Amino acid sequence: MKFRRVFVLVLLSLFLVSCSGAKNKKPAEETTTGSTEGAKKVGIIQLADHIALERARKGFVDELEKTNPDVEIISKNANGDLTVVPSIIKSFQDKNVDLIYAIATPAAQGAKNGEKEIPIIFNAVTDPESADLLKNLEAPEGNVTGVSDYFSISAQLEEMISIFPNIKNIGVMFSTNEANSKFQVEELKKSAEGFGLNVVEVGVNNINDVSTAIKTIEPKIDIFMAITDNTISSASTIIAESLKEAKIPSFASEEGPVENGILISSGVDYLDLGKKAAGMASEILGGKKVSEVPVVFSTDTRKVVNKKTAEAIGLSKDEKLMKDAKVVE
Repeated sequence: MKFRRVFVLVLLSLFLVSCSGAKNKKPAEETTTGSTEGAKKVGIIQLADHIALERARKGFVDELEKTNPDVEIISKNANGDLTVVPSIIKSFQDKNVDLIYAIATPAAQGAKNGEKEIPIIFNAVTDPESADLLKNLEAPEGNVTGVSDYFSISAQLEEMISIFPNIKNIGVMFSTNEANSKFQVEELKKSAEGFGLNVVEVGVNNINDVSTAIKTIEPKIDIFMAITDNTISSASTIIAESLKEAKIPSFASEEGPVENGILISSGVDYLDLGKKAAGMASEILGGKKVSEVPVVFSTDTRKVVNKKTAEAIGLSKDEKLMKDAKVVE
């Protein structure tokens, strides 16, 4: 009897641990719009749930539905879990989609690895060549093309220095799992050297490392630069709060982190990038070959400032900071 009771308790413990793990792991989410018989089908795979990627999705969907009102769109969010990417691509294959829209580098890489025929359009990819998505940007050689979110880091540094002329040390955090992020950090270091600036870098494996990582570099930096990195974007609120407490200004490559508390951005607009991707999708769905649709790079930028953060670090009256800026609360 005693052995039986122990055995039952062990089984119950294992069951509870299993349930706990299932609760902590958020499954991939799916939504579907449009279902007209015979209409074109588009599968969207979004790597994670943060502002930049959501804007890239929204801009795409809104624009594609204008130009292709009968299109059926199947959206799936991997919620940051790379292990579900192959199964999402397989589900698109099972549904016979006509095109895949992959948002963020790991999603695009997973799509390319899992599908060789269906056209794939990527977005939120900084350097598609180093990510091994394609080699010829002007005439893509495979089934992959898309929109790059690259924006000159040198241009961002010029803007940064014009506002904060006395900075010497720039802090940057990056995901060690993202090829795009390593590319940006290397470019930042090269560009910063030309301006006589020093870069203090710290890598993180996941979002759980962010709080500790930001504290380790704060004593060494004059300003923080938030690159276009999915982990860093997802943790931008954590980073912003820590920097506000330390009275350290922060600069982002796009608007999303500013809405989460980063001080200023001067960079790309993901809503616009989504619309550009939709235009490419319309061309391909209309009969163009992928090789006839070159990779698009953003040329439109705007300056955005978080008013509350500016007030918290004593910069709300700074004319250089506020000049020509869109202000968010």
